[in-house]
Amino acid sequence: MERGHARQAPDRTSLLPEIRLMLENAEETPTDGLTAQQARAIAGPQIAAMWGAKDNVDAIEEFFVPNRGVKLRARLYRTAPSQDVILFFHGGGWVVGDLDSHDGAVRALTKATGANILSIEYRKAPEAPHPAAIDDAEAALDWLRANSNELGVRRDRYIVAGDSAGANISAVLALRARDRQIELGGQILVYPATDLAGNSESRRKYADGFFLTQSTIEWYVGHYLSAGTARDNPNVSPLYALDLSQLAPTLLVTADHDPLRDEGRLYAQRLIAAGNDVCYEEWRGVVHGFFNMDRTTPATRKLITRIGEWAGHIWER
Repeated sequence: MERGHARQAPDRTSLLPEIRLMLENAEETPTDGLTAQQARAIAGPQIAAMWGAKDNVDAIEEFFVPNRGVKLRARLYRTAPSQDVILFFHGGGWVVGDLDSHDGAVRALTKATGANILSIEYRKAPEAPHPAAIDDAEAALDWLRANSNELGVRRDRYIVAGDSAGANISAVLALRARDRQIELGGQILVYPATDLAGNSESRRKYADGFFLTQSTIEWYVGHYLSAGTARDNPNVSPLYALDLSQLAPTLLVTADHDPLRDEGRLYAQRLIAAGNDVCYEEWRGVVHGFFNMDRTTPATRKLITRIGEWAGHIWER
């Protein structure tokens, strides 16, 4: 910023009032200058604290999912007697977040879908940069298929789901599953990062002052990608995949005041053009992260209820 020029205040007039108030009262915690460990210590508890009263579920079981000598923490949220399964990957820029940061949201999702949800704590960057998180996701899917009988769940038509970076992981996993001829029931992508090389209008318009900033995105991507990994590699940016055909039915949600909005829109358009069954919804007056903002806005529970309705229709087919 040039000396003598004040930063222009973001235009938040079209946000939901409660989200506008939250942003006005929020203290910014810039990631610039923080180590990944410092960011995790701050961000994980902050995300968890955004949730209010937690839903009760029938049972919760803890597991370790093996992947080439690494043991990944996993948490299975049970809904009896359902055998349906959602494989969930949390957001957090591939750097922060864990099972606990998204515990409230996953509990609510378990109740809304009436399914069992296996939440995976994949390895984080920069200690484990790309493709570690994707490899962990694929290992989790394979483990779930191999252990379905012991877990008492179905062996096929799993739904993969995630928010933000977790939605990116889910989208790439869906492409890998298709290429391996593994039939998924669906994919739920909540404001997914699909274009890590992106320079869209929404990236510029909502670069600052709307919860997720462009500088934070760059910090995350800089940690996630090893030197020499191209940002337009389809395994990190699924928008650049040459073939998006024959993918599982998709629910793709964007927030209208989100830097990632346009790449989510474009991914939905490309999925539709490739002949897939896609339900695309852009939620108005909200920002990136509203999937977890239970304490702030009723839109969070409405979104999770909507996801439950969509998943129910998928399994009824």
